[in-house]
Amino acid sequence: MSIEQPFSVGICQVNVLENTLTCNGDERVLQPKFIELLGFLASRYPEIVTREELINNVWDGNHFVGEKALTNGIWHVRKAFKELDPDNDYIDTLRKTGYRLAQLPHYVSNDQYEAVPVNNGIFKRYWFLILAVTLALISAVITSMSLDNSPINKKSLSEHVETITSSPGRELFPTISKDNHYLAYSWRRLGSQRNLYLHDLLSPNKASIALTDNQAIEGRVVFSHDAQSIYYYQYQSSGECQLVEQVISSGKITKLAKCIESLSSDLDITNQGDKLVFLGPRSSADNGQQINNFAQLKIINLNDHSVTEVACQACNFYDESVAFSPTGEQLVVSRNLPTGHEELFILDIKTAKATQITNGFVDIRGVDWHPSKPMLVFSGIKQGQRHGYFYDLTTDKLTNADIEGLSFPEFASDGSLYFHQWQIDSALMRVAIGDDVASSPFPIMSSHFSSRFSDYSEVTKQLAYTSNESGFTELWRASLDGTERVQLTQLEGSIYNPVWSYDGRFIAFTLFKSGENGLYFYDTLQEQIKKVDTQLTYHGKPAWSHDNQSILISNGSNLFRIDLNNGQVTQALDSKAMYGYENTAGDIIFANQENTQLWIKPAGSMKEQLLVDNINLSNNFAWHFAQEDSTTTARIYYFNVKADDYRLSYYDIDKQIHHDAIRLPERAFSRSSGLTYIADKHWLVFTSYKSPQIDIKRIKAQYLPF
Repeated sequence: MSIEQPFSVGICQVNVLENTLTCNGDERVLQPKFIELLGFLASRYPEIVTREELINNVWDGNHFVGEKALTNGIWHVRKAFKELDPDNDYIDTLRKTGYRLAQLPHYVSNDQYEAVPVNNGIFKRYWFLILAVTLALISAVITSMSLDNSPINKKSLSEHVETITSSPGRELFPTISKDNHYLAYSWRRLGSQRNLYLHDLLSPNKASIALTDNQAIEGRVVFSHDAQSIYYYQYQSSGECQLVEQVISSGKITKLAKCIESLSSDLDITNQGDKLVFLGPRSSADNGQQINNFAQLKIINLNDHSVTEVACQACNFYDESVAFSPTGEQLVVSRNLPTGHEELFILDIKTAKATQITNGFVDIRGVDWHPSKPMLVFSGIKQGQRHGYFYDLTTDKLTNADIEGLSFPEFASDGSLYFHQWQIDSALMRVAIGDDVASSPFPIMSSHFSSRFSDYSEVTKQLAYTSNESGFTELWRASLDGTERVQLTQLEGSIYNPVWSYDGRFIAFTLFKSGENGLYFYDTLQEQIKKVDTQLTYHGKPAWSHDNQSILISNGSNLFRIDLNNGQVTQALDSKAMYGYENTAGDIIFANQENTQLWIKPAGSMKEQLLVDNINLSNNFAWHFAQEDSTTTARIYYFNVKADDYRLSYYDIDKQIHHDAIRLPERAFSRSSGLTYIADKHWLVFTSYKSPQIDIKRIKAQYLPF
């Protein structure tokens, strides 16, 4: 659909060909689809236009893309109008019906639209028509070139994604042999143990062959230069982690070095096949103690199996993803920084000099170096969205590949790109606890957007949560049936862990934006946001004090109390803690670092006491303390994960007994997005993933935009 005639609405002019909105001399450039959306509403004035009509006409009936894009487009158009003309409304929303333009549009010819004054100067007559024709000609040339298998524009890159594996379950972490003959990957069938498999790329219809079949868990894998062996991490149930070599033909395994059992780890082999980089225990000492919770980059010489460490400067981070440069003299490595961000660095192996090349990513999910070009590919998470990115090392240009879910990318030696596509939206689900008849989880909020981190206020009877509906991960609130949704912030960052104060007035949360991680709270009465000066560089999940006068928060190691009246920061516990909860009595409950025990520090006491000795928390934040009420005793609800067994459970503090509330399929819930309890309805609310199906994909080299 295309509506090209300029028009005015209210005091604003819409230049359709230039994608601009101008009001009182101020101009905003909008995305073409947003202008097209506005133009279609104008063409139908004063009718109400349904969402389905808009998706059919603006997004060509692509409902999978259009549902999310339409909501995002309406939000951005409204935002632009509000910035340029805050006193008037331009788009009406009719609940459960659609949208309409709020003011009468007036169409003008292109001749009449010769001069619209803006802050940047004056448009010259007809120049935008010439530009439009020129762009159309350029587009036609590029299209004809693409038919000759030349590199294409990145906007159409998704059209060239091939599915390589499609078995039920999760197929992850692809790696390709040097001769481009074989694909090795990790496959976890639902309800089964994860194992490594081998797929013949030259005979794609053949079934994949199992490389491992045991109770150990295998991590990332790479081929030897001759494709006769594979190298991978092997995690034993005892907690031991080993880097091993396995001969493919015989299955013989040789242990090469120790690795880190508690951290996600990566490895890579040089183009020459003589060295392997991996992550092992850091051998440097801290006050005479071995440091085991940080990884050290290490390189093993595959000719004699000697191991050397890659030195680091100011080692206040831990490395996660790593890849060799084509020459083997440099590494690209992702580092988890004290700010809570994970960024990419180029590391010179000899000098240990590291140069940061990315900024603003919350998480990196794999990186690789092109085998012959100064080009990187990586998976990065911003605003709750996972995308693939290309980074040109010559120009320092970062390009979004526009492929949602691209994860753990791997270049083949012929330049083709392999990856697994993690495209899983999240939703808020509830399950009834304590019913005589077992109940299934029921969606509270399910859409084409990701909703996470719910927290319930017994005072307001509302849920606070985060959603990426606006294009950024913002703070929202809604009623228990998912209606009356209100976006509370427009911070254009990534918000995590919103928590209501006991009186229901404030919502504390953490914000990742522009390389910083800060603590904030939202005042629901004054509708204002305030940043809390904590003097900390990282903030975990916050918790309110029982009197609402302070906030408990961890810097990733110790738990602190932030006094909101005077700004005083004091350490709340002697023990290390990633998160602490203060109940209405003023007691602080927290987990040990291994997530196997819960402790309590009673109000007014300096002594910390063991509360639960045997518990299996999936992570430091994945539990919720429910106060005692008229129907139930005090409980601790938690995610209980052991191997392929996934449960929502609770611990009865008075009876000192663990109970299983419900057993769920793998990936049916997010272990990191928290949970909350609604006492008067006996509901447990948690974040659920919509689908656990993940496949390995490929884009051939001739279609990549470089």
